[in-house]
Amino acid sequence: METASLQEQSSDLEEGFTAGRRFMIRVNGVMHDVSKDDPRTPLAPYLHFMLQLCGTKTMCFECSCGICAVLLEYDDPENLGNRITKPINSCLFPIGSLLSLKNHQVTTIEALGSVKKGLHPIQKRLADYNGSQCGFCSPGFVIQMYGLLKNNQTPSAQEVEDYFDGNVCRCTGYRPILDAMKSFATDSDPSLRGSLIDIEDLMICSKTKQLCNQSPLDEVEHLIGAAGGSMGLLYSKFGIKWYQPRTLTQLHQIMHNSREVKLINGDTSKGVYKGIYYKVYIDVKGVPDLYNVTMEPGGLKVWSNVTLSSLIDYLKQYSDQSPSYNVMAHYLLKVANRPVRNVAGWAGNLMLKYEHREFLSDVFVAFEAAGAKLTISDICESNTYTPMEFLDVNMQGKILLCVDIPKLAKDEKMNIYKVMSQTQNTQAYVSAGFRVQLGVSDTWENEQLIESISMVYIGINRNFIHAFATEKYLQGKDITSICTLKGALSTLDKEVIPDDGNPLFASATYRKSLTLGLFYKFYLSLLSEDIVSPCNWSAQFSLVRPISTGKRIYSSRPEKYPLTKPMPKLNAYQQTSGETQYVNDILPLPNELFSAFTLSEEGNATISSIDITAAMEVPGAAAVYLAKDIPGSNTFMPPPHEVEEILSSGPVLYAGQPVALCVAVSQHRALEMVERVKVTYKDQQPPIVTLEDAIEKKSFYPPPGKELLVGDPIGAISVSPCKIEGEVRAGEQYHFHMETQICRCVPTENGLDVQASSQWLDFAQQAISGAIGVPLKEVNITAKHLGGAYGAKVNRANLVACGAAVAATLLHRPVQCIMDLTSNMKAIGKRHGYIVKYKVGFNEDGTLNGVIITYYCNNGSSPNDHEAGQYFAYSDNAYKCKNWQLIPVAVKTNLAAHTWCRAPGSMPNIFVIETILEHVAKFLSLDPIRVKQKNLYAQGDTTPMGFVLPYCSIQELYKSQLTKVDVAGRLQAIKKFNADNSWKKKGLAVVPLKYCLYWTEGRFLCTVSIFASDGSVIVTHGGVEIGQGLNTKVAQVCAYVLGIPVNLISINPTTTINSPNSGTTGRSISSELNCLGVRNCCEILRERINPVKRMLPPGTLWKDLVAACFKCKVNLTAQSWVWPDPQPRDAPQYNSYGVTVAEAEIDVLTGENQINQVDILFDCGESLNPDIDIGQVEGAFVMGMGYWLMEKMIYNPKTGEVLNAGTWDYKIPFSKSIPINFNIELLKNAPNPMGVLRSKASGEPPQCMSCATLFAVKRAIEAARQDVGQDTYFPLSGPATVDVIQTSCLVDYRNFSI
Repeated sequence: METASLQEQSSDLEEGFTAGRRFMIRVNGVMHDVSKDDPRTPLAPYLHFMLQLCGTKTMCFECSCGICAVLLEYDDPENLGNRITKPINSCLFPIGSLLSLKNHQVTTIEALGSVKKGLHPIQKRLADYNGSQCGFCSPGFVIQMYGLLKNNQTPSAQEVEDYFDGNVCRCTGYRPILDAMKSFATDSDPSLRGSLIDIEDLMICSKTKQLCNQSPLDEVEHLIGAAGGSMGLLYSKFGIKWYQPRTLTQLHQIMHNSREVKLINGDTSKGVYKGIYYKVYIDVKGVPDLYNVTMEPGGLKVWSNVTLSSLIDYLKQYSDQSPSYNVMAHYLLKVANRPVRNVAGWAGNLMLKYEHREFLSDVFVAFEAAGAKLTISDICESNTYTPMEFLDVNMQGKILLCVDIPKLAKDEKMNIYKVMSQTQNTQAYVSAGFRVQLGVSDTWENEQLIESISMVYIGINRNFIHAFATEKYLQGKDITSICTLKGALSTLDKEVIPDDGNPLFASATYRKSLTLGLFYKFYLSLLSEDIVSPCNWSAQFSLVRPISTGKRIYSSRPEKYPLTKPMPKLNAYQQTSGETQYVNDILPLPNELFSAFTLSEEGNATISSIDITAAMEVPGAAAVYLAKDIPGSNTFMPPPHEVEEILSSGPVLYAGQPVALCVAVSQHRALEMVERVKVTYKDQQPPIVTLEDAIEKKSFYPPPGKELLVGDPIGAISVSPCKIEGEVRAGEQYHFHMETQICRCVPTENGLDVQASSQWLDFAQQAISGAIGVPLKEVNITAKHLGGAYGAKVNRANLVACGAAVAATLLHRPVQCIMDLTSNMKAIGKRHGYIVKYKVGFNEDGTLNGVIITYYCNNGSSPNDHEAGQYFAYSDNAYKCKNWQLIPVAVKTNLAAHTWCRAPGSMPNIFVIETILEHVAKFLSLDPIRVKQKNLYAQGDTTPMGFVLPYCSIQELYKSQLTKVDVAGRLQAIKKFNADNSWKKKGLAVVPLKYCLYWTEGRFLCTVSIFASDGSVIVTHGGVEIGQGLNTKVAQVCAYVLGIPVNLISINPTTTINSPNSGTTGRSISSELNCLGVRNCCEILRERINPVKRMLPPGTLWKDLVAACFKCKVNLTAQSWVWPDPQPRDAPQYNSYGVTVAEAEIDVLTGENQINQVDILFDCGESLNPDIDIGQVEGAFVMGMGYWLMEKMIYNPKTGEVLNAGTWDYKIPFSKSIPINFNIELLKNAPNPMGVLRSKASGEPPQCMSCATLFAVKRAIEAARQDVGQDTYFPLSGPATVDVIQTSCLVDYRNFSI
């Protein structure tokens, strides 16, 4: 009878839909009808393309970068009268889900403030603190902080730092962002500028003085979603149905009648498992009964619509009922990130585990360990299961209804552990949950018996959940006995058999060691401190990270302002308000199309056929182009470079190589077409994926340059009293520019107008010209703002530029070519990887006699961007030796051609010589800090390149820094700490720097024009603003030379019209050379103006002076072509010097680590803008930390395809990855006579000192190895990830003791 009744309701629901209703969503107080829109459409593209709100950016579409954050508000379905306010990721959140939320409101960055209407205090504070560089992530950070302050008007500094676990920034190094946000905290450091602001102030526009978003909720309630009446079928088109039930009865009926169903709560799962489609979607958020939470005598009952964030809050709220609730809350804070937890439900997390057994579900571990019971219901009945039993339930037609989380019994204890590659927003290597019931022995007074124990693991293999054998062994055992511990570990060792078939997982050896180490942690936590050895006591605790701090020390010269003045970037306010326009923010023209590449899946084969039939059947498909369709040359690397095909003409050199270009009316449709292009292959051969394979098979390119031979290194090594040989590796690194590769081409009557995200417009112009077969004069390229680049857009940006140009030319329509993150990571090369072998001879005091180094450099599938042999000037770093042999070997592999990445060549080369000095010190049992000091250059010394060092301060800087940061005292403290703690270790390392800056490869055309009517100034130059502050420094120089305020100056976007033939923006010299060019222009103008000025009364206003010059027919435009000549003997223009001290701490049992302190002393000359330069130092250093400690590229060994092509598996540093105490000092009183206005570059040199963090970790590992009698040298290659660190410590469970 019940079933029949429900079927009748279903019929009524269908009729209600066909009758038609208006479905409205509200964004920034404005109502929008989505009745005709697919409810599955993610909110972010809807905001961008439908509402033209471009301030909200996108990158990952995986809910892992935070740049798409918006604020969501709605009525609390459980507590009437309350409002829920939370930041969410808009990249995956479906617009249809808004309709289930009563009185909802979406707030985007545009609603907070703007430069013209008045900035929001958060926007202004972030800009004033220099918290934006490229600016692509800035709106996301602002929205996230706005959400915090809306919920908590008086946050603590700790709460602020905890709130940004889902926001990624590649540029800044996070410190200025955190400082800006912590300035709103009640307990913020007094040194932080700014003051606390009431929440009322946050809601008032600074210009209009009116409340923002004043649309009254009650006026529009009846238009939003489905308030009132029954709601069932909301959408039915193209074989897809979207339901919006309002009762459990409706939900059960829909489930009973449907197949291929997906229940929607937050819909974040599609960021993990992509390309899975369903016929029926059911949005459950409109079912009020599923939000219930009650505290019952047996424990906490939580229904399935409760989000992870709410579950955590309830667990904290009721933590007085059971200590396990606080344990679970703390553990669940490690699930994904806050915006994900704000919308994702615990039930959805469990269903992912159900549908994908390999999924590492933290909710599953917590519930199974806690002894929770799940209630599952269908149209007829409800049943209760343990989480483990739930995995075997047939869920067809069923829903997860609720969970009962029991309280701990008396003498019952519980803990849960999660070991990740980072401390935030990362999936587990291994998670473990333990719950034990203890009792007292009737026989022996001091015995504590284990009555029962539950040991739950994930990350071992898809089927291993409980350590049943170990649980059985422990039952009835005395926990205070070392025999119990040893027996349990031995049993656990035997029953844990991790799988080792997935390259994305850490090694089986490491994961097995983790299972034992985490059990050991829990075991020790059960014992009292008087039982546990003092050196073992700290093993049970995780590393504790305090609130981050830091100092910024610099000098400036007020008498020269605006030169040397610390000030925000010119466009910082536009960035933090979301008003900066990137390529994808340009509103599409009515006939504009979008394109995407189909990538090869094989790594060494020939294309047999390409079938585009299914792709062209996609609604909105415009064309699919193959290599044969390209009207010009099929290469995006113009001569004389070797050909790199835009689209493969047959040969496939690597998995990820573009083979077709799909063009459609939207990016979504273009990506849908990509999936339907069918490519078949022939002549498949095993690809060469690793450097080891390439070296073994002698897969080399022709020598990329001559080897460097100085003196007689072979002879010097042979007669040296001490000799070593070694090998070390430096891995690859994805650039992780937040704005992926993108280009837009618009056909015009004069040719092609191109908006490019490129660092080298002249080169992109040549590539497009060749690809479409037109003269350069018909290709006009503009680059306004880049959302990050780091070298990836020097010439790799040509690929999307040529793709867009070809499609635009063939279709005679505007076309954008955009790479989604996955395609970007697969198709575009990374930082070059290295295997380096060395031989060294030295004296007993550590002084070097002879060095031979062979660099095996992974170039990938093309030698175009060859690095080996080009950067020998950095191979010595700051160390003197008379005899050198440096041998470059360019290695060919079946990977995307590797390319320049911030500090190319210099970073690995400096790491290698630092490794050598470390090896020398270990061989001699000497302190590496002193061995390095012994070998430092002095003024007047000659480098291996034959350059005399006319100015060399490295010895003084090194000695000074050791004293300033008390290295000797800290080493003593570290020695004591390591002696007192067996399973926590600390280490300290020092890395000096000599960095050569060459100007000769830079060339830029600069123009300065003064407008006669008002005296304002327009500047154009050949550089590209990427966030490095180029435009700001140029404006400061211009203002200084002309003697006018900065606000009179505007910097125009770079184009191939106003700055033709200019070189690439990179190598840390673009700011300098464009400042030099603008200075030259201004000096020319000043010479023209001065004769007129002398005829006018003293104190004549600038505007009047310019007007007088115009009347005298003075040319108020000047140009300067800057292309410096080489220095004598091809010496660098100058050298930068620096010293970095880094201190690290590791957990020996897990490999988890943190950098406790970093002190950088850097010679920046006389900084043109200390705010910008320190920002560059911090950002470069943290990016380098990622390279050495975190970021690892993973390839399919059979095809060479990138496996971790996304934010789910590739992790750059987060805000809690940076040094806890991060101190930067720019060397004072160090003007650079060879630089522009006495300055030095800051963008790349500091990154080369970031390897100090790896060596600090190595010191800590050495301390652990000493404890097990293995005090011998070992190489630590980069990246030294958590698993590498732990296995390097030689952890053996047989050494575990009480």
